[in-house]
Amino acid sequence: MSLDDVATMRYVLFCLLSLSFNRNLAFVLDKQNPYSQFRKWNAGLNGTLELEFKTDQPNGLLLYTDDGGTYDFFELKLVNGALRLRYNLGGGAQIITVGNNLNDGHWHKIQVARRDEHTSLTVDEATQSKTSRGKEFAFGKFNTNSDVFVGGIPPSYNVKLTTLALPSVIFEPKFRGSVRNLVYSDGPGHPPRRQELRHSRDLKSSRTSNTSGDACERRDPCQHGGVCISTDDGPICECRDGDYEGEYCERDKAPSEATFRGAEFLSYDLTQTGGEPIVSTQDAISLYFKTRQPNGLLFYTGHEADYLNLAVRDGGVSLTMGLGNGKQEMHIKPSKIRFDDHQWHKLTVHRRVQEITPLTSFCRVSAVVDDVYLEHSHVAGSFTMLASSRAHVGGSLNARALPGARVHNNFIGCLKKVEFSADTLRLNLIDLARTGSKLITVTGRLEYACTAIDSGDPVTFTTRDAHLILPKWEAVKSGTISFKFRTNEPNGLIVFNMGAKPPRADLFAVEMLNGYVYVHVDLGSGGVRVRASRRRVDDSHWHDFTMRRSGRDGRVTVDGANAEFKTPGESNQLELDGPLFVGGLGSEYSASRTPPAVWTAALRQGFVGCLRDLVLSGKPQDLSAYARQQDSAAVRPACHVNPKFCVNSPCQNGAECAEGWNRPLCDCSTTNYGGPTCGRESPTIFLNGSQHLTASLGPEHITQTEELMLRFRTNRAGLLVRTASEHSADRIEVAVAAGRVRASVRLGDREKNLLAGTNVADDNWHTVRFSRRASNLKLQVDGAMPVRGMLSETILGKASTLEISTLHLGGLYHPEEEIQMTSTLPNFVGYMQKFVFNGIRYIDLSKTLGIGSDDETNHIYDTSNIIFTGKFMKADALNIYKSVTFKSKHTYVGLPLLKAYGSTYLDFYFRTTEMDGLLFYNGGKKQDFIAVELVNGHVHCVFNLGDGVVTMKDKLKNFLNDNRWHSVSIRRPTPKIHTLQVDEDLEMHTTGSNLMLDLDSILFVAGVPRDMYSSLPVGVISRQGFEGCISSLDLPGESPSLTDDAIVQSSSIASGCEGPTKCTHNACSNKGVCVQQWNTYVCDCDLTSFTGPTCYDESIAYEFGPGRGIITYTYPTSSVVDTETDKVALGFVTSKADAVLLRIESSNTQDYMQMEIIRGNLFMVYNVGGGDHPLGDEAARVDDGAYHVARFTRNGSRSALQLDNYAVNIRQPQGGQPSTIFNSMSTITVGGGAGGSRTFSGVMAGLVVNSVRVLDLAASGDPTVSVRGDARRAHTPLDRDINRMQQGDTSGKLMKPCDDEDCIEGSGSNGEEITEPEHPMTTSGASSTHSMTSPTVSITPTEHIDKSLEGSTDAATDTTGGSTKSSTDTQTTLPDHDNMHAGTVDSASTPERRTTPTDDHTHTHHYTPTQTGRHTPEDMTHTTEEDTNHIPEYEDRRENEIEGRTPTYEIGIGSELERSRGRGHQDYNGYDITTKWYQPKTTDNRVVPPESEFFATIVGIVASVLIAIILIVIIVLKYIVFKLPSYKVTEDKSYQQGASAALLGNQAHSSYQSGASSGMTGGAVRNLQPLPLNRNGTAPTAPLPTQPVKRDGIKEWYV
Repeated sequence: MSLDDVATMRYVLFCLLSLSFNRNLAFVLDKQNPYSQFRKWNAGLNGTLELEFKTDQPNGLLLYTDDGGTYDFFELKLVNGALRLRYNLGGGAQIITVGNNLNDGHWHKIQVARRDEHTSLTVDEATQSKTSRGKEFAFGKFNTNSDVFVGGIPPSYNVKLTTLALPSVIFEPKFRGSVRNLVYSDGPGHPPRRQELRHSRDLKSSRTSNTSGDACERRDPCQHGGVCISTDDGPICECRDGDYEGEYCERDKAPSEATFRGAEFLSYDLTQTGGEPIVSTQDAISLYFKTRQPNGLLFYTGHEADYLNLAVRDGGVSLTMGLGNGKQEMHIKPSKIRFDDHQWHKLTVHRRVQEITPLTSFCRVSAVVDDVYLEHSHVAGSFTMLASSRAHVGGSLNARALPGARVHNNFIGCLKKVEFSADTLRLNLIDLARTGSKLITVTGRLEYACTAIDSGDPVTFTTRDAHLILPKWEAVKSGTISFKFRTNEPNGLIVFNMGAKPPRADLFAVEMLNGYVYVHVDLGSGGVRVRASRRRVDDSHWHDFTMRRSGRDGRVTVDGANAEFKTPGESNQLELDGPLFVGGLGSEYSASRTPPAVWTAALRQGFVGCLRDLVLSGKPQDLSAYARQQDSAAVRPACHVNPKFCVNSPCQNGAECAEGWNRPLCDCSTTNYGGPTCGRESPTIFLNGSQHLTASLGPEHITQTEELMLRFRTNRAGLLVRTASEHSADRIEVAVAAGRVRASVRLGDREKNLLAGTNVADDNWHTVRFSRRASNLKLQVDGAMPVRGMLSETILGKASTLEISTLHLGGLYHPEEEIQMTSTLPNFVGYMQKFVFNGIRYIDLSKTLGIGSDDETNHIYDTSNIIFTGKFMKADALNIYKSVTFKSKHTYVGLPLLKAYGSTYLDFYFRTTEMDGLLFYNGGKKQDFIAVELVNGHVHCVFNLGDGVVTMKDKLKNFLNDNRWHSVSIRRPTPKIHTLQVDEDLEMHTTGSNLMLDLDSILFVAGVPRDMYSSLPVGVISRQGFEGCISSLDLPGESPSLTDDAIVQSSSIASGCEGPTKCTHNACSNKGVCVQQWNTYVCDCDLTSFTGPTCYDESIAYEFGPGRGIITYTYPTSSVVDTETDKVALGFVTSKADAVLLRIESSNTQDYMQMEIIRGNLFMVYNVGGGDHPLGDEAARVDDGAYHVARFTRNGSRSALQLDNYAVNIRQPQGGQPSTIFNSMSTITVGGGAGGSRTFSGVMAGLVVNSVRVLDLAASGDPTVSVRGDARRAHTPLDRDINRMQQGDTSGKLMKPCDDEDCIEGSGSNGEEITEPEHPMTTSGASSTHSMTSPTVSITPTEHIDKSLEGSTDAATDTTGGSTKSSTDTQTTLPDHDNMHAGTVDSASTPERRTTPTDDHTHTHHYTPTQTGRHTPEDMTHTTEEDTNHIPEYEDRRENEIEGRTPTYEIGIGSELERSRGRGHQDYNGYDITTKWYQPKTTDNRVVPPESEFFATIVGIVASVLIAIILIVIIVLKYIVFKLPSYKVTEDKSYQQGASAALLGNQAHSSYQSGASSGMTGGAVRNLQPLPLNRNGTAPTAPLPTQPVKRDGIKEWYV
């Protein structure tokens, strides 16, 4: 080589290295280097701009340049991984979008080219172009055009937005990644060239190495979730949490909130600066608001005629939108929920545009409040993008004039975090206004903080138990208290504060009694009771209350009317040590601590109404804040008057309705029903004269007032109820005497009797009410006028108090010694219900606590101790009301927050056929929650009060998914006792120290949003909703309708209970599997080769010509899976005797499956790591030009193959531990084998491989499928052999391929009667329990069951011991293979012999008697947890029991095997393929008269006996004369079926027995024992020895 050549090579190498260096030199844009600036682009009329980039961020501004702020601009940005070019050349903005997934970390090349009005964008050789409107197309003027900015815009433009033609570009997210090879012309007449950075010192080259290591790894200084970014200058923090700021995210960020008072608002108007509007294909508005005003403008945005208007309207949220020529309006206003309650509410609106045609687009819009109350709709019109050139926040100069306005007022209240997003753009409008952004105009004096919550905010006490607990009132020597209240209910305790030294503890209380206000003050030396109001105040208007006290003197003022008082005694200090109760005391407050003078406290009547402006000694109290921290469900913010309730007649069963405060008050006393609306059957007890109910109230229970109610039914005189005291003879006694009700009261030396009612001992129901107010008595029976009386003149104080130790219902008994006490009245004999004494329902309480049952200790650890010796009567039927049907497991409704803070009350009925589903869920603060779910057919109640998750489960023996109504009652009768009652089963749990259930959000019914299931608390098992019916829902104080009262509604529910639509024999065509759902069914067509809703439609077909056509499906990388079960099905027509239909291969192992035709017969070969396993069907040739359907299933190493309706061929590899996993299934090749060998020619249709429809994907052009060679879509119907497809099953039947017990095969029910399903049975030892809701099948006398069914795993399992019961005590499910509604028969009544139907084949039976006819221990069925994935086996053994022996048979196949005798397959070196024949029973569907049927039965029995005798004689003769050798059938170890083992049997938690045929070589029967093949398909040198098989878990099915 010469020196010149060497020099030349060196020069060339130098040039290449230089070029490589220049090409790879890239600059990096990140948080430290947010943008780069280059020379102007001389775009002119014709120009190009090129660059390359790579990034892993889906959004970011890549490049921007404009004409200096007039009109023209070019903007390149990434939007969700696609590149979008937006530009304007004076005639209006245009948008071009190219590419997807460009944020993949690889380099991508961009070119923007323009020629006059034409502009194109090219990304990696993909090009899109558009044409500009107008006459002038030059890009600005070169001298005034801006520089080219890459990655972002300099911050200096924040204060000079008018110099930008597209002002919104300043708010676009910055590009994060690398850019190189930016090429364009940078001057007139200059050719395009590679551009250099104008400010290179601000950027770093990607070639620069960082030898100092990762700064964030050495030290991460970021706080509050800030993300550390490593730079050459050290770590910097990116504050992702919007609530913190600072160098290290260490400071609380100033709140992005503001107070609007009606004259203030924010706005921007891009048209004023001449800028382009913000455009996007999707946008979102998110904000928080808090207001007391029912109307006000929240947000407005629009451009020209398009607009979006959001406002608070009538306490709800209003959305109006106009887009193109389409308009839409939505109003979110849930039932019983208002958003003008001065609480924070979150509002989010999403809009998304989708182009349908070049002239029409579709915009979806959704609005959601508090992430719960959702509305969505859509608009169609002539638009392409969403545009915003102006916006208003909180109001405008004229709200009425804004397009779409539905309110005319500006907003009054607080707003925070008002964010407007448009594609990649994010604007926090309040933040921008607070920081002085030039984009935002502020009108008025806006305060950037939400003013403190006004202490005058009202709250509403919704139930009598609702209350708040405040710190004690500090008023020792003097003090003042004032508040405003409003109600229409006459009685209720408003304020209560007591000292801690009973019985002479100091007291202050305010109560309403009979519509008047009373004040109680006791300084420890005697109390005073003052009526503070002159007129009734239960008139629904606001009333003022004020009390001032100094020492013993005080003054009470109600609505300006004064009442003065002076306390007795010498004490002048009010020492209140306990907390201040507002609204009542709640059910957890002990009645023994209640002062007798406060009557509403003794009667447990809390205040129901509104309260506001509570001020204690000059200190305002924030009742709203206390309500949020405590019982936020029962104490609601704000005060609104709802329409009257009684006009809708909410009370049921003839009960009377009265208007309460925003609630109906149903009087159930004259009915046999209870609950909030008198819809639920009241617990009823029966007393026989020696039985009673006794309640111990404690030694210090003293009252001045009592109220009792009792409903009874009797035909004789007797004691109804009586109070007793350990220290006094005082009492109240109510009894039936002389046909009337007599009430006797004795206080000291005063006694009074009242008589009411007539003929009450008539064995009909009567209601008695009795009340005492000091000396005033009242007795009422049924609806008659009450009888009144007085002990003497009214005397308050000790003379009017009654001490009560025990209550006796039905008779006088000593509570400890059970000795009847002296009484002049006989004990009560009859029925009682609704016994209420001072607000406590003692009969209901006894029922809730299970008192009176044989296995319970009758103690409750609260204020009362109850002993009940009678019995509860069972209701005749459930009263179903307000029932709804949930049609899907993926729907739900929402009700207001469950009122369960101090007590729980949740009753409902349900009905379903599903095993699992979430019934109710209400989340809470911190760890608190409550959930009710159906798990494995049983009810679980799961809750957490803060001291751990508690799960209560019913212990019923039967599953509850039996399509019958079941009742559920969940209670907390005392603060620590929780009960769950399901039907008659009662479960109880006692909790720890935490007594309050602090819930939040809403009560979800029948499910939750789909994304919530993964975040449900530990202990909640459900991952799907409830499908079925729910009715008779009772909650505290209400019986809501799940359709009318739901605040989150669903379109997938319907009123009434729509029973399930059951699968029928003809529901699915072509052997499709009918899968039962609650109110419908679906057809599984995967194993049919057909498609459509009923498997009737022809599937997509492909024709493979003689030119080697191949279709290949490649699994996406993310979808490559390891499978343990596989399902393959296809239909085909061919005349080729040797071909590969399909081959499935692994990506990294030698695992494969191949379906092929060999000498005209169908075979399947598979290898999952244990060698090749061939499985063939010799029943019929498939190269006959007829349509055939092939079905293959695999569960582990075991498999089954079926052709058309012929036999199911089963293979179970023997020996060792077989492999079961097909590893990394990656490709499916259709139409040929490996390398395109042995190609198929013909038509193939309906190919399904593990639910992947390959031919459908090929027809749709899916990128995962490639079609090569002579393969094309077949558009004509397939040529089918109709006669063959319609003939009856001659030798086999396809089993159901589903993993749901509610599926049947739709191929004939044989006229069997479908009835209500029986209770499903539990499988012993299974890890989970499933049910078969199978209808009863009528069995004729000629159908018998073998005794081997005894001890099967279908026998019911003892839930306590887990031992398997004998089938003689249960019902055994038999598979009806023509109708997979498996019938149930009582095995105890079935004979031990059975007959076998004839078929088209000739069978030769040989038997070998065993030693005994009984099962040995090895024969017993054992189902363990490991067995749950096993596949049941078939056995085609025709057996007769002779002399009590159990013979085993060898099956000789006649005609079918005779024709194939001696025929081998060269591909498998002559080794035979196992074929196990399974014969279903044949039936017909004729309907005959009962007389004919009886006669036919008699004839059949006689004929059967004669045939049986002849057969026995023939068999005996053959055995004696010919003495042929016997061959025992090898019985494989049975195991249960997996979820996808479709062809291998029913999933009824049982095992089938299968026998492998063996025969005489050269004789009448071929040897069909399978031999394993090597991986290359050759046979081993020597046959494997026969493996002994243990008869474990074998169950025999005979039809």
